[in-house]
Amino acid sequence: FLKESQARFAELRETQPLLAPKIATGVFEVVSNALYADRWLLLDYRNAAGKRSSVNVMPLGLAQQGPRLYLVCRFDGFQNERSLALHRISKAETGQGFDRPRGFDLKKFDDDGRFGFGEGRVIRLVFRIDKAAGQHLLESTLSADQSVKEVGHCYEIAASVVESEQLRWWLRGFGDGVTVIAPKGLLGA
Repeated sequence: FLKESQARFAELRETQPLLAPKIATGVFEVVSNALYADRWLLLDYRNAAGKRSSVNVMPLGLAQQGPRLYLVCRFDGFQNERSLALHRISKAETGQGFDRPRGFDLKKFDDDGRFGFGEGRVIRLVFRIDKAAGQHLLESTLSADQSVKEVGHCYEIAASVVESEQLRWWLRGFGDGVTVIAPKGLLGA
């Protein structure tokens, strides 16, 4: 790290800073080694609801989202990818080797909105936002095809985006300052 007087660049956070969750001793090392050696993992895992299970997974990638680390993997017997929070793994053991699936792309997994709890479905989002709250969207757009119209004290913004829970959380964060026009029902009732 640079001394404060030497710092010339800083990455600024867009959300409330959170501390990283604790990862059980040895889990990161076992998961990392299995990932790079293409070896199955037997995990003792607790999901967000607290249910524990023993799962056999094919590790395909590691990703960091804020302070959290996620393992992208395929469960034994399935062909789709999922992500597991490393801090919810209490024990990890390596198993047999496997042939890495052709065509898996961690960047595409992210681009499809999978870390934002989506399935890759692109929608045409149209919403109105108070000008003061939406000014930043004129400078940092939601998509390359974003369009903006002024409608009274609001901007009407249209953009092609991946439908995800993260998108819903973001929109809800503006409270009454946002009205979703399309797709109908995006934010529920």
